[in-house]
Amino acid sequence: MNLSASRVFITGATGFIGGRIAERLWLDYQIPARCLVHNYAGASRLARLPVTLYPGKMLDISSLERGLGDSNVIFHCAYGKSNDPGLNARINEEGLHNLGEIAIQHGVERLIHLSTVAVYGPEPPEMVTEETQARLSEDEYGNSKIRTEAICHDLRERGLPIVVIRPTVVFGPFSPIWTIGAIKRVLSGGWENTGDVHGLCNPVFIDDLVNGLFLCVETDAAIGQTFILSGEKPISWNDYFHAYKKIAGIESAPFSTDYGSNTWRTYLSNFLHSNVQFLRKFAEPQLVDLYERLKIHNPTFARKLYALFSSGIQENEKGKLNQHTVYSIEKAGKLLEYTPRSFEEGMRDTAEWLIYYEYVQRQPCKRG
Repeated sequence: MNLSASRVFITGATGFIGGRIAERLWLDYQIPARCLVHNYAGASRLARLPVTLYPGKMLDISSLERGLGDSNVIFHCAYGKSNDPGLNARINEEGLHNLGEIAIQHGVERLIHLSTVAVYGPEPPEMVTEETQARLSEDEYGNSKIRTEAICHDLRERGLPIVVIRPTVVFGPFSPIWTIGAIKRVLSGGWENTGDVHGLCNPVFIDDLVNGLFLCVETDAAIGQTFILSGEKPISWNDYFHAYKKIAGIESAPFSTDYGSNTWRTYLSNFLHSNVQFLRKFAEPQLVDLYERLKIHNPTFARKLYALFSSGIQENEKGKLNQHTVYSIEKAGKLLEYTPRSFEEGMRDTAEWLIYYEYVQRQPCKRG
């Protein structure tokens, strides 16, 4: 299938991944995508592009039909992210069912569904492939994605050309968690290696992920398949966050070996976390009000308190940060000829973006 001659509809277009798909479609193929928009307040990034914005929701079938129009390719990136787990599940599952029914009726030629490696559960094995069994857990997001994949299977059985994608840790420009969140964390002192973090991270640069999604449209062998899309190879979590420290000019070593100077900060941060979580059960409105007043009357202290609260590696993170899981991209390499760039190349583009948007200052060149 020729992507350049396609008509494309994107759900979740105001999000990190959906937004980049829209940008790349225009920059690479001059395709003005049709974009489903739940909230125009988040559409500023799309407004720079010659796309068409359609207000709508995944649970509103008529708005999905208007948005789809005559499109023959769908990138389905929308997912529920409200504070209501039940509503989120409906958006993910009922919403996908609605979209799939409309896609079948309109003869859509390819639907690319964004799932997640969270379907493998909180304790995946050390080597994960597409054949590794998905596991239900206490993570409702992962559980809902497992159920959406089952819906994809049913739609595929009914003849819809569908592809399921399981991305890993997606970083790069506009990434809310793994780039913006990561740089804010290191700037606040929030990544302190105290000697007990030794797990693997499986990062994938946003443009490599988008390349993989486009390959799923252009490769007929992708129809009916599930693919893990990750980067060239895993790296340590310490090296991942060190890359952001290097961008911010915080340190020169891969991670601090002065455990004593970091441990007090981590222990105090953990103490604050545990006590605040306990107090939230009884007095959350009062705590929020107190912090808001503090920001007004003593903003410097409020910033320091937030930095300390954000510092250190929390106990509830250590399980994930000490996993040695490798997510294999062998299948994507064989069927799609997917070849992601190195982590270092992706971080160079990420650094330029962070500097441009003034999250950090450009570091002076060292002269030898």
